[in-house]
Amino acid sequence: MAIIENYIGQNKLTQSAIKDLKVGARLVFIGVNLSFLVGNLIHGLIYFEFLRAGNHGREYEAHVPNLPDMFGDIVMAIVFAFAYLFIASDSVKRVADGISDVSSGLTCQDKQAVEQLIKWVKGLFYVSIIGFGLYFLSKYFLSEVLEVFLEEEEDVSVSMHHISFAAHKHHVIPIILNILNDFVKLGSVFIFVTVYCRYLSLGKYAFLTLYAFFFIRFLFATNMFGFIDRYDLYMGAAILDFLTPVINIISIISIAIGV
Repeated sequence: MAIIENYIGQNKLTQSAIKDLKVGARLVFIGVNLSFLVGNLIHGLIYFEFLRAGNHGREYEAHVPNLPDMFGDIVMAIVFAFAYLFIASDSVKRVADGISDVSSGLTCQDKQAVEQLIKWVKGLFYVSIIGFGLYFLSKYFLSEVLEVFLEEEEDVSVSMHHISFAAHKHHVIPIILNILNDFVKLGSVFIFVTVYCRYLSLGKYAFLTLYAFFFIRFLFATNMFGFIDRYDLYMGAAILDFLTPVINIISIISIAIGV
């Protein structure tokens, strides 16, 4: 986010556009943090039954979309929608149009700075939307389709987090769906991590640490890609979910200090 602070031109229109871009970028960052909160922390709370439904004896299912999940996803979608409104605001459009207009009153320095800034913020937004699209595809389509296959074929040795290579030939479709779903899910997480790191301008080691954290969680959630069939390692993923607040706390601090 420090990139924005370096581009404060004297032109009032430029300043207005920069303000909108700054708010839009921050909303994108908040949306990414919500993805970690919903996909990890809430999931861990449900898995260990800290978060329950209001009715006694009724529990949320951690492996399928549930009410807290859906509510969080709706909020995430709203945040990204507001981010777009700021990024595509009238002042930003006018400045973008004025970059190629000699009579716009913008100095060469302002034009170059704002053009770079617009590309940076829009890049964060569109990459985040790709991540959100993959997240939505995995959670509300691929996972649901896979569940249908598993319900229709109770004897299939394929589950949401486990692949048996001894499955019969007519079980190929669930296996393919399971593999596709896992990698779509991992892709969305890696995209969100990339946006998170770019927003905070984190270094290479921070990048690698976050990638490693989420990849290790992914390995636990998929029983090491299905190579382990005697033990259920999914609890390891749920335990790692409780480390997610560290990421969110860093985000809150960065917003509070105006990063």
